Amino acid sequence: MWGFLDLTEQETSARRGLRERLSYRGMTQLRTFASFRYPNYRLLWASTLMASAGNWVQQVTIGWLTFHLTQDALATGSVLGLRGVPFLVAGPLGGVLADRMDRRKLLMATQIYLAALGAVFALLVWSDQLAVWHLYAFTFLFGAGWAMNNPLRQAMVANSVDREHMMNAIALNSAAFQITRIIGPAIGGVLIALVGPSTNFIIQAVAFTLVAVLVWPLRIPQEDYSRSARQSFLTNFREGVAYAVRTPVILALILLGMIPSLFLMSFVFGLLRVFGAAVLENPDRGLGFLLSAFGVGALIGTVSLASLGSARRKGLMLLAAAMGAALSTMLFATTSTLWSAMAVITVMGAMHMFYMATNNTLIQTIVPDTLRGRVLSLFMLDFALTSLGAAMAGGIVREFGISAGFLFGGSCALVLFIVVGVVFKELRGRF
Repeated sequence: MWGFLDLTEQETSARRGLRERLSYRGMTQLRTFASFRYPNYRLLWASTLMASAGNWVQQVTIGWLTFHLTQDALATGSVLGLRGVPFLVAGPLGGVLADRMDRRKLLMATQIYLAALGAVFALLVWSDQLAVWHLYAFTFLFGAGWAMNNPLRQAMVANSVDREHMMNAIALNSAAFQITRIIGPAIGGVLIALVGPSTNFIIQAVAFTLVAVLVWPLRIPQEDYSRSARQSFLTNFREGVAYAVRTPVILALILLGMIPSLFLMSFVFGLLRVFGAAVLENPDRGLGFLLSAFGVGALIGTVSLASLGSARRKGLMLLAAAMGAALSTMLFATTSTLWSAMAVITVMGAMHMFYMATNNTLIQTIVPDTLRGRVLSLFMLDFALTSLGAAMAGGIVREFGISAGFLFGGSCALVLFIVVGVVFKELRGRF
């Protein structure tokens, strides 16, 4: 009898060990699409896909129109960079509103505004009344709406899944953006050639209208915002800033988010059209291919991050990807053919989006939901630096050439990444 009990206990122990091993294996398996089990997240992801499609078709068209009208690298970089300026005001405003009002209704309102703006600009382009100042005005107004939209959407992503799936959800949300980056620029270029640029802004208007329709049925919980709503806007904003400044890791992550906008992405997206004209035999076709190649790399980076699940040492992963993005930008300066440029920019896209999605995940994991919108709006102030970076890039290229511009941007970013990694030790050891 006692032997039987001992055998039973041994079997129970063995089965328990087997369950633990299977559980461990399950935890370590790649769960790339885990967040899609949440219905609200699926709707939000689909809306991100639709909004991104309209955004990329519009962005490539704005760059084409500006260079077509001006034939000037500085003007092209400035128009595209101006989109980030409203983040200085509209971004923090959107962050405060995200923490004191219903996020779903606010997101719908921003989509309707962006749809109306696209329709009006389409009419202006179609009527052949377009002037350069119209491009600046449209870019600024669109940037204001996008600045309001971004902290709202990112906060809602975190609200739509459990905490354990937050990294997966953020990475897949970024992947939706990258999917359209792959095909959007190419489609935009084809439409410009076939039916003219005005059609692309009509597509933007339709896309943002459909986003509002997708957001309508969302029922995403958020923390009680009544306390914030009873306070003034200024008090709410100060509370978010105080939290960010007093939390060293959050401050470091915000600073790290600003470096690529100033020295990497402002150079890449602000000057690809100029790079095509200076280096490639067919600049119009090459521009679409280069943007799509960046999107392929970015999709690879975000899907890889989504597959990692609860990977440790996220701080070291963040710094390694950041330096990889800087080094690939420097390498891009040495390319002289379309195929070599596409290969390098694919790696650049993978490194950059792996880095940015990891940064976003760390911030949203640490920050409480009652402060999430405000802290994210501070994190997204990096978009405001794009205008400064694009203007700086245009000036460098005008004086020293396109290769010098990319080499300068990548070198500055690499040095700053290393400095932040050394100063903020928490990034290397805490996560």
